[in-house]
Amino acid sequence: MKGKKNKKQKIILLLVVILCITSVIMLKPYYKVQNRLNNIKTFTSNKNDADPLGWLRVQGTNIDIPIMYYYDVDDISDPSYDLGWTFTNHKKLVNRVVILSHNMRNVSSKPLIGNKEHARFEQLMGYIYYDFVKENKYIQYTINNKNYLFKIYGVSLQEEEDLELEDIDQNDVEDYIEYTKEKSYFDFKVDVNDSDKLITLVTCTRFFGNADYSFVVDARLVRKNELVKNYKVIEKSNYKEIKKILEGDDKDE
Repeated sequence: MKGKKNKKQKIILLLVVILCITSVIMLKPYYKVQNRLNNIKTFTSNKNDADPLGWLRVQGTNIDIPIMYYYDVDDISDPSYDLGWTFTNHKKLVNRVVILSHNMRNVSSKPLIGNKEHARFEQLMGYIYYDFVKENKYIQYTINNKNYLFKIYGVSLQEEEDLELEDIDQNDVEDYIEYTKEKSYFDFKVDVNDSDKLITLVTCTRFFGNADYSFVVDARLVRKNELVKNYKVIEKSNYKEIKKILEGDDKDE
């Protein structure tokens, strides 16, 4: 009888341990915001002529860089500058913030994921892969003394002539969201509407063998009291062409 009692106690203890571990996992945020206010202060103090608008982090990448106003940087084309830039000098969130940065070494039709030598927006190209997207869906942008979190809802390759890099009017936000979702290679199961603040990340690529396309990642601000968790995403029919190229039809060859 004593043996059966001990066995029962062990089973109960094991269940309690499993329950505790499960609770910790469920309560742990899928993506934890990290304060970047001190990064901005340090960057500014080290570079007397530099005054970042904000600071950007992207989940699953080493993108963790200051964001500058384009016209405040003497030679923005210098690839040694580890920074991103915008064409508007807003110091707070607007309808849509557009951020660009260089991609010098990860431009082919078979982008590398997580190469430690890559800088600026080179690791952003990981979002062309479905398996990568399934596990990485958040962007952090620190601005106006606040750390904001955004949920990705669109990933696409767009012709440069179609890109809108400036502000968009409130009346045009809904149209932009619809356009972005239509272009996206993935269907993100996340609600987006014209009351949301948006962020767009843009970098260059030669995925199709030429320089006429840009790689674009779109996200919307996490809403008040919204859980930071993983959410479903599925491939769309327009991703078939991308998969074929990734699987061997290299346009650079």
